[in-house]
Amino acid sequence: MVRSLSIFAFTACLAWFCFALGSGEVVWLPAFSCVLAAWWAGSARHPGRLWRERPAVCVFLAGLTAYFSTFHWHGGDDLPSILLPFAVLRGHTLALDGYLDWLSGPNAWYVIEVGGRHLSFYPPGAGLMALPLYVIVWLFKPPVTAVLLRDLSKVSAALITAGSAAALWKALERRCSRRWALSLCALYGLGSWAFSVSSQGLWQHGPAQLATALGLWALCETGWRWDALAGLALSAAVAIRPDGVWFAVAAFAALLLQRRSRLPGFCLGAAVPAVLTAAYWLHYTGRLRPPDMGIQSAMFGNFQPQAFWALLASPTRGLLVFFPAALFGAWGTWRARRDALRPLMLAACAAQWLMLSFYDGWVGGNTFGTRYFAVTALVLTWLCADVEDEVRRSPRRIKAWRACLCYCVALHALGAYLRWPGPPSVAGQKAAAWDWKLYPPVAAVEGLIDTSRRKSYPVRPDEFRARLRVPAP
Repeated sequence: MVRSLSIFAFTACLAWFCFALGSGEVVWLPAFSCVLAAWWAGSARHPGRLWRERPAVCVFLAGLTAYFSTFHWHGGDDLPSILLPFAVLRGHTLALDGYLDWLSGPNAWYVIEVGGRHLSFYPPGAGLMALPLYVIVWLFKPPVTAVLLRDLSKVSAALITAGSAAALWKALERRCSRRWALSLCALYGLGSWAFSVSSQGLWQHGPAQLATALGLWALCETGWRWDALAGLALSAAVAIRPDGVWFAVAAFAALLLQRRSRLPGFCLGAAVPAVLTAAYWLHYTGRLRPPDMGIQSAMFGNFQPQAFWALLASPTRGLLVFFPAALFGAWGTWRARRDALRPLMLAACAAQWLMLSFYDGWVGGNTFGTRYFAVTALVLTWLCADVEDEVRRSPRRIKAWRACLCYCVALHALGAYLRWPGPPSVAGQKAAAWDWKLYPPVAAVEGLIDTSRRKSYPVRPDEFRARLRVPAP
């Protein structure tokens, strides 16, 4: 009886969520209710059984619960990715010509005109990964409104990011105990940019994290199917965010050095996203190069010492300030240094840090910390699996680990629930990189003292439109 009621409740909440999403209404409450109903349906008769038998599902639902609990959206640059699935379903194209009313004026830089067609400034992978959710909306055929776009961005981002946490669990479960794997999933899912940025809007980061997590999982398994999945996933991560190339190269080099028998399957899988990406470039631009290559290459220049040190330790952009668990990841690499994959993955993290030091937009815009390190945090969390025994041997190390975990979760919760501090311009963000008043805990306290400087969430539709600078219809 209880089981039947729980399944009925879940079905009712799911139907409510689909109707709210398809009709363009606000979906925060039905989405959150659907997750709670899923928890109930999974553990109604035997509490704890879901965790024992389906731990990855528990990690996924726990992530969704946290991500939906913010009841608001963080975004802006995700606009092309939100619109792309509509172009695919309604116009059977990857061009955004049918949505230029959203992509004009100050938003015109989100698209690039090539041969009379307007393409997304960003790779289309993130929007394509969200396509299954859009099928529900497409069945209802609602008008494209600010509310609908905001909700689709948040819901798809939350689902994708929660999926990356579940994939990370699968990548960890054979390398450490369940208890340690759970703490690592909590670190990644709640104590990194997965919580503060990726799950709050359809940025490129969440889809790239999901693809990278699937690649790490596949590398931990054996068999030619897993080899192909590893290549497919890591190549897809590059197609979604080109800076993921460092992790794909690291995996390839590790297989070349120690597991050459896995290379054929890996290369076969990697060829699929590579060929599809090349076909996209060739079909829409007539050249085997991304449409934004000219703009992006112009943004790389000389080495910037300010960026190098700020990306490491500044109060507004520093990796060690926003994710000190990176030190445990480096320690784990040292412990497992005989396996080429670990040090090469750490080297890929360092390569991304060095690359950003040459990038003019290294601050990442008005964001929380450096969102460019979202995938890096995932990889560093995966590397932490190798320090479990060392941490557990010392009470002091256990306390240090728990303090680090609590700090990361509390810090990124500020990014998930509150506004991101900092000036709106890139020049202002660079100038304020070492300003401790913009360190999120300090900025949050100042915001509570001076409430006139902040607005409360959730974001209203008119504010969403204003932030996207789109005139009212």
